Amino acid sequence: MSNIQILTNWEEYAPIKKWKNGLKYNSHKNRLSPKTLQAIRIWMPSFIEYTQKNPDEIIEEALKGKEIVKARLSDFCTWAQDVKGKKFNASVHGAYHIIRGFYAHNDINTQKIRTPKVEPSEVQFTDDNVPLFDIIEVEKSDGTKEKQKRIKRDFIKNFLECLSPRDKIICMCIKDSGMDGSDILDLTLKTVRYQDPSSKRIFIRGLRNKTGEIIATFFSQETTKLLRNYVQLHRKNANDDEAIFVQSAQESKVEFHKKHKRRFEPTIDKLELHAVDPHYLSKCFRIATQKLEKLLSTSEKPVRILQRNKQSPLRPKRFRKLFNDVCDGAGIPTDIKRVFMGKSDPANKVYEGKSRQDLELYFEKIEPKLTIYSEPRNESDLIEIKRLREELEKAKQNQLSDIQQLRHDMDKKLQDQQDQFHYFVKQQDKLKKK
Repeated sequence: MSNIQILTNWEEYAPIKKWKNGLKYNSHKNRLSPKTLQAIRIWMPSFIEYTQKNPDEIIEEALKGKEIVKARLSDFCTWAQDVKGKKFNASVHGAYHIIRGFYAHNDINTQKIRTPKVEPSEVQFTDDNVPLFDIIEVEKSDGTKEKQKRIKRDFIKNFLECLSPRDKIICMCIKDSGMDGSDILDLTLKTVRYQDPSSKRIFIRGLRNKTGEIIATFFSQETTKLLRNYVQLHRKNANDDEAIFVQSAQESKVEFHKKHKRRFEPTIDKLELHAVDPHYLSKCFRIATQKLEKLLSTSEKPVRILQRNKQSPLRPKRFRKLFNDVCDGAGIPTDIKRVFMGKSDPANKVYEGKSRQDLELYFEKIEPKLTIYSEPRNESDLIEIKRLREELEKAKQNQLSDIQQLRHDMDKKLQDQQDQFHYFVKQQDKLKKK
């Protein structure tokens, strides 16, 4: 059978159906997500084109041993880079995991097959031109100094102020939790309402819609306050099962016009506020970046952050990566970080069941490094505070000792006076008897 014939009906082959069913059954919603289906329909035909085999033949070949699968995956990525050019570099990991999943769901062992190495992608160069960290020197407790990364608070704060109030909180939620933007947009109001209002941090524990993996993470104290205020002000009358973040009335009317090719008429049309779409969120972040360019630019020195036809360095996923980098800098164990971010890995399964209290101990280590509106103290400041506290405690102890000594002296003096008085009384009694 020719490749053209295979590509016209490749989805009808048993291994493909088994693969899709496996993905469907592993999903907590018992369905194949549109994004996953789209990725399958992009990369599986490319893999068939590369192998010149139908899905049955690919699995039959794989049964001969893991080395064949390893070679196929590696060679496919090399072939795709040669055929599709450097633009493929940004997608190579996604393509690799899609095809690896095809093998795994057909009972082919793919463990310990490493992800292929690729040249740095264009988006990496774009991100490097707009760093989100400064390198600073910090004095340690022993007097030595070391270099550390600290997030550029003023820069990020300026960007946040270029976003709408809704999108600002979405960005802070991504930055604080390490969650994917689409997962944040899937959160419902009961996430906020069903938690103890006296709790300093909102805790998220659930399943990612994209992968079905468990996620357990937090929003920082400053973001928790902003989010609770936002829900109280803008979503007070919405049902618990509705999304936290929905379209504005104006955005809904624009969407209505695009869909129905006419203006929204309040007398005959019902205004429906749908959950914010991830692609629309990325567009909002890009518009905010354009505003930031104008804010930071001067007549002598214009600032350019965006590049034509390139991804924005201040896209939603960049703030998820910021969380990842902060965790690494704070020494958070990789398995705990993956639980925070909802990343699939057999090694971190044991940590998914950790209690909120256990996970919060780790989060408390990174929270000061993530805050934007409250400047954390550096190590030298903390050392000075500790020294002052010790001096204050010592002064209290000395003062207490002085008070105790003074009380002892006063008690002794009072006792002496009482003894003298009793002696005087006795002497008077003796004189009277004579």
